[in-house]
Formats: sequence, C-alpha cells, structure tokens
Amino acid sequence: MGIIFFLFPHFYANLEGASFDNIAWLRNLGAALISVNGIGALLAASEPEKEKKLYDIVLLASGLETIALSWSTYQWEFTASVAWLIIVPLILAAIVSIMLLLFRPK
Repeated sequence: MGIIFFLFPHFYANLEGASFDNIAWLRNLGAALISVNGIGALLAASEPEKEKKLYDIVLLASGLETIALSWSTYQWEFTASVAWLIIVPLILAAIVSIMLLLFRPK
C-alpha cells in the first residue's frame, strides 16, 4: 500500500471514490509506510534480537497507525465511497500489529 500511496495517490483516491483534496496526506502516509513499516521491518526481521529497538519502533508505528485508521474509520473521516477499500486495509493492519506484538523478541 505504501508504494501505491506514495507514487500513485490519485489512482488510489480515484479507485476508492475519494476526492483529491488530501493527496498530500496520502503521499506522506505512503512514505512512512515504505520507510518505517517496510524497510524498517525488513531490517528488524533480519536479526530481531540484535535489532530489538528498531523492531519496537516498527511495532509502535504499526500500532499507532492501526489505532489512527480505526478511529478514522469509526468516525468515517474519509471522502471515500468504497468502504471495503478502507476496511480491508484496517483489518490487515490490525493483523500485522497483533503479529508483531506476539512475535516480539524477548
């Protein structure tokens, strides 16, 4: 999702039936997803015991992003008209956050 949000935000907004008013926020979220949740997760996963602090940063970012998306979904703070394009990523984000927490290195 990060690459799509970062490189093709208009495509995604059009797909979900949203206005283009907040493209900058979508592109910014894409950059965060690529850097922290993507590259950071890959680096932390390579040696979780050694990279525990980085793992915790990825876990924190994923958890906070999931909470924020949950809140925004509950309040329906979107201009999107295709609900499943919001709800499915929320479910996936929740699964990832829970898995990160369950497999956190001791």
